[in-house]
Amino acid sequence: MIEIQIVPSDIRRSVRYVFFDRRRVAFGVVALSIVLAALIGSMAAAPTVIRRVYKENVIGIERHEREIEHARLRENVTQMSSLEKNLEEHRIRVAKLMTVYGLDRSLGQGGFSFSLHTRNAEQDLDDARLRESSLRAAVSRLQQQLDLIANYEAANSDLVRHTPSILPIPADQFVLTSPFGMRISPFTHASDFHKGLDLSAPTGTAIFAAADGVVSFAGHVPLNQSVPWWRFGNVVVIRHSDHFLTIYGHCDTVEVHTGQEVKQGQTIAKVGSTGWSTNSHLHYEIRNDLENGGTFVPVDPRIYILNYQWSNEAALLMRLRTTKDYKDFDPLPSVFVGKRRAS
Repeated sequence: MIEIQIVPSDIRRSVRYVFFDRRRVAFGVVALSIVLAALIGSMAAAPTVIRRVYKENVIGIERHEREIEHARLRENVTQMSSLEKNLEEHRIRVAKLMTVYGLDRSLGQGGFSFSLHTRNAEQDLDDARLRESSLRAAVSRLQQQLDLIANYEAANSDLVRHTPSILPIPADQFVLTSPFGMRISPFTHASDFHKGLDLSAPTGTAIFAAADGVVSFAGHVPLNQSVPWWRFGNVVVIRHSDHFLTIYGHCDTVEVHTGQEVKQGQTIAKVGSTGWSTNSHLHYEIRNDLENGGTFVPVDPRIYILNYQWSNEAALLMRLRTTKDYKDFDPLPSVFVGKRRAS
């Protein structure tokens, strides 16, 4: 038996006695041991718990930061995609200019074949860096082309002014009904080579000169001189220096005369349906003689039209359909060609 006396400080109060038998002492010792063991265990486990909580907090913060960086990366990728699209459009326009001028098209060619595939943040970051590098290279190539074109235009201002480069009718008033190349003739229903563009437009729509030049023919080709060209009804032919001819067929009225000098954008005729024609439209041809061989060959006018964007310009540049693909075209009457300028 264990006796514990509790003596109060006030002598007027009685002393209290607490008795513990062996069983209670053993229970108390066991309880105290359990408490001490729990306390010691808690103290031992505390660093591990603290480290785990700290690690979870750090991981959570890092995950949040990665999510923010990934969102920023996606935003940058979206901006790069928009930049790629704009650069590709400019690349096509510059490539058209180089084709029109007959410059070395091998300089700075190439579009954007790089694509970003979503995998994880680290791989996306690497891909974005590669994409950025590709963009920088594309900008550098484009700048090389622009410098080349600027130098060419400065050195060949006369040729530039005489190079057909605009749409011959208002952009909002036509529909392309027959492109350049092989087609089924609406008259013979047989396959033939269409040497220009058929631009359907209301009768009376203004027709513009595609570049500076001199009218070499204006009127209707007599049947006894050329049956094929008689079928084009009222025709205007403009000679642009010694390098290009533009032909405007099926005109309703002609507003210029042979020998007249015209400027780019000047009204030369009105759209009509004269000659062999199924509807009111303009037949527009460009023929070039850049090699000065004396033979003006038809080329796809869409390549030369720089103030209008066609839906398939990249494919047009790849194909470059000219008489290299087809040489059996009707020769031009001598009155169309006119006289070569004195050098």
